[in-house]
Amino acid sequence: MIKNYLKTAIRSLLRHKAFSFINILGLTGGLTCCLLIFVFVADEFSYDRFQEKSDRIYRMEYLISNFDIARVPPNVAEHLGMFFPEIESTARLFSRSVSVQVNDPVTGEVKRFEEPGVNFADSSIFNILSFESVKGSLQKALYAPFTVVLNEEIAMKYFGDENPIGKQITMEGDQNFKVIAVVKDFPSNSHVHFDMIVPYTNMYDLEPDELEESIRQNFKMNWMVSHSPTYVLLKEGVNPEVVNARFPEFITEKIPKNQQKGQEYKLQPLLDVHLNSDVQAQAEAPGSMMYIWIFIAVGLLTLFIACINFINLSTARSLQRTKEIGMRKVLGAWKSHLVMQFLGESLVTTIFAALLAFGLTSVLLPQLNELTGKELTTSALINPLILLGFVGLSLLTSLLAGIYPAFFVTRISPLYSLKGLAASKNAGGLSFRKGLIVIQFVISVVLIASTLIVFDQLEMLKNQPLGFQKDHIINVPIQSQNFNNVFGGVNGEKRQQMNSFEDALSNIPGVVASTASSNTPGFGMVNRNVIPEGFSAEDNIIAPVYAVDYDFIETYDIKVLAGRDFSKEFGTDHQSAFLINEYAVQEFNFGTAEGALGKQINMEGKIGKVIGVVQDFNFLSLSEPMNPLIMDISVPQFSVFSIKIHNQNIPETLERIEATWNDFFPNETFDYSFLNESLDQNYNAQDQLGTTVSYFAVLAILISCLGSYGLIMFIASGKMKEVGIRKVLGASVSGLVLLLSRQFLVLAGLSFLISVPITIWAANKWLGDFAYRVDVSPMSFVIAGMLTIGLVLATISYQAIRTASSNPVKALRSE
Repeated sequence: MIKNYLKTAIRSLLRHKAFSFINILGLTGGLTCCLLIFVFVADEFSYDRFQEKSDRIYRMEYLISNFDIARVPPNVAEHLGMFFPEIESTARLFSRSVSVQVNDPVTGEVKRFEEPGVNFADSSIFNILSFESVKGSLQKALYAPFTVVLNEEIAMKYFGDENPIGKQITMEGDQNFKVIAVVKDFPSNSHVHFDMIVPYTNMYDLEPDELEESIRQNFKMNWMVSHSPTYVLLKEGVNPEVVNARFPEFITEKIPKNQQKGQEYKLQPLLDVHLNSDVQAQAEAPGSMMYIWIFIAVGLLTLFIACINFINLSTARSLQRTKEIGMRKVLGAWKSHLVMQFLGESLVTTIFAALLAFGLTSVLLPQLNELTGKELTTSALINPLILLGFVGLSLLTSLLAGIYPAFFVTRISPLYSLKGLAASKNAGGLSFRKGLIVIQFVISVVLIASTLIVFDQLEMLKNQPLGFQKDHIINVPIQSQNFNNVFGGVNGEKRQQMNSFEDALSNIPGVVASTASSNTPGFGMVNRNVIPEGFSAEDNIIAPVYAVDYDFIETYDIKVLAGRDFSKEFGTDHQSAFLINEYAVQEFNFGTAEGALGKQINMEGKIGKVIGVVQDFNFLSLSEPMNPLIMDISVPQFSVFSIKIHNQNIPETLERIEATWNDFFPNETFDYSFLNESLDQNYNAQDQLGTTVSYFAVLAILISCLGSYGLIMFIASGKMKEVGIRKVLGASVSGLVLLLSRQFLVLAGLSFLISVPITIWAANKWLGDFAYRVDVSPMSFVIAGMLTIGLVLATISYQAIRTASSNPVKALRSE
């Protein structure tokens, strides 16, 4: 019997090729979207699950003064094991960029690299995280100082095919490290990656000699600096809440009383780090559960549109088979047999679509990788969970798409079926199909409007006035990017080099201005303890502090609202002067910008007065709200040059800047970036979201158009005689096209009205995460509505015009 059902199903598909093609194509598109999203979501949820002890590994979170940070003071880890018997092991990490020198194994030439992923770690890291050794041994890795563990890629980059064990690399010009092991890098679904791993204590050895010991001693006493991501391995069977509950006691017992206020710690499960973590200063950008739910919803909606097509077309086509159904019933077929026959046709169609979707997904994986930044391969498709989920989804799709047509047709009385009156008795079915078309159009309009809103927001983020000049500015690191620079990195000799370099830059025709600072605008600042006038140490105020040079304000065209800029004419500005922004005036209760002038600020022992107030500028990403900002001249913290150049002869200007750089900093890599391009990269996640939703929107509207085309074919075939009579009575082609298209236009208009409040709700939900956001523009809905209606009209017009232009004699011949 099953064989008969399948044979009948295949014959029916072959007999009605146009309807079958539309159904299979629509389902293929919907299933492909869902399978791509399955692969993407599975990868997102797989983060860090490869770690053998993932269920016992936790990362510490540090909460202080409304900041939730993924880094804790270095000395915390030294006391955890003794205080908490539940903890088996702890390990600190500190990642920074390092200038590396290696002798080429073939030519002997010295090669220089600026490596951004150098991690300083406790040796216990190998007991907590699961590393796979390729060469050398990890048994006592990092126990000896000045040793280094490389990943495979870096080992190949430095030493080629030679065995790197025992080889030396030089860091920061004068510190030699011996390679003791090579490990496989963590897979892409890890929240942290390593280029090389160095003993944690050597972190201090790479600092300038005059600062090494002071930084080491500062970290022993400083219980507030958010410095090192710290990982904890709990003993078997330990509940992390037991440890979390005792952290207040830990703070009271271990931290000096004057540093305790506002401090909290807690453990975050390793498996929550990627998708359930809103903390600051993470090793790598985390994922977003909101975006995952958006992708899942959009994918399922696209598949739902394809199912609606199937239901509508199958139901419409089944009305042409009522005599067949009536004959089967008269000859003794049970209703259950007929239902199975229609479900069999649905199953066969879905199987064809699923096979095509599987092949199409493997072809589209590179595009998915390009869109999301992932490294997925076809092996991800043969993941048992993916396969099981896809098979289940396909079967569910087959059931959902086929169950209504099956029960709809088989409930018709054989008396009406054999008389050909079934079509007149299906008003309820017609209303149901119209409802499905409305849902289909609603989804299409929502997706198109949402895409336009996402791109409006993205465009606003990219073009929002930031309060500073961002075009034609390049940034070049003065020294390796290093959090320890907060405690000093540029000494007197380096400062002289910097001054000489800037003097030489001024002689290059393409250079407009240059300055130095502790970071690049738009990428955050270091938060430090400050005591503004009118407050006390007990208030525990933490604010972003920005170290800038004298000509910083002028180079970036930042507006001074009151007072003056830093100036070398005042010999004490570098010792006792601060600039603050407008927001700081409000937060520190200084009244007006003019009233803030002369107010005193104590910034971790540096006491000075406010000499100027600048207009608020976005020193953070636009996804973050404005914060109070303090600027001072602190030469030791300078870590980046900002060089403003003309917009003409840029390649030549860059060549001359690089040549000048090599003259003054021969041991450091000239590694520049354009500020506007770097700022745009802040919004990659939103860009990916907009592009992804736009792809789905295009696919959804195309599937909707396929369904509309199929339905107009059915409607036209059912109205051939009516069209013939109207033509004989003098009806025009345009009038007949309107007759055939009218119900689609009415349904599309109704869909538009329903989609507007849904889209507004969803858009406001998403836009709520942005400190700066666009208003939902009515134009987004106008464009979405016009596009949807226009595409539907374009789709159905061909068949409508063809039907209206047909010879009425053919339609009326049988009458």
